[in-house]
Amino acid sequence: MQKKKRCKAMVSILCAACLLAGMTALPAKAAPAEAQSAPAQSAGRFDPAYYAATYPDVVAALGTDSQALLNHYLEHGMKEGRRPYRGSNPGAAVEGVADTTVSVEDVFVPVAMKDLANLKSLRKKANDEELTQAYNVALGIVTPYADLSRQEQLYGIASSLRAIFDSGMGYSMSTPHYNDPYGYFVLGTASCAGCARATGLCLNILGIPYEHVNENQYSHQWCRVNIDGEYWICDAFGLYCGPEPAPYAHPYL
Repeated sequence: MQKKKRCKAMVSILCAACLLAGMTALPAKAAPAEAQSAPAQSAGRFDPAYYAATYPDVVAALGTDSQALLNHYLEHGMKEGRRPYRGSNPGAAVEGVADTTVSVEDVFVPVAMKDLANLKSLRKKANDEELTQAYNVALGIVTPYADLSRQEQLYGIASSLRAIFDSGMGYSMSTPHYNDPYGYFVLGTASCAGCARATGLCLNILGIPYEHVNENQYSHQWCRVNIDGEYWICDAFGLYCGPEPAPYAHPYL
């Protein structure tokens, strides 16, 4: 029964990824002349709970303190076009703070880049700016999976990273950053090593420990995760996500 549930969850996530990959944007209709500009909006109260839930990258850097979130919006978020409360225009003016409290239990708090458990391995040869770009892409990928079970998180990460590769990414073992998350997420170049580290970055942001199997070896590489005493493989490149058949063994490779 448990195996059927896992298969059903994987199929659902993969189907959703396929549907999203196959969607094309419809041409936008021209708005009536009188609707070309957004109506003026009076200043509202800054909602720290909404801001924290909407922008996990800010939470990763600053935490969930209401004043810190407000300061970020006033100093950066307003210019960046972020929304200070539900229904507001991007960059809207604010007057005071809404009467809400932000709890760590209420929002997804990603692991900050500097605190990633496998930071040295994930960085490889990427500088801070390059790793930050990769981190932000990975953060966008994992945020929808933050409240799911550990198994569903692994399925979601594997399907999302496979969809990126299938969208036209090229394989390489020589181009710059072929073996790190910056190469996979930003430059669009891949190898099993790069995919393993991109997967590892996603896992670490969610606070999930992992082992990089066959790291720095001329052999297939993947992420190995302990889920309640059972070891799972998360391997988008090798087209497998599930329990390992034997310690450090891959069912396909």
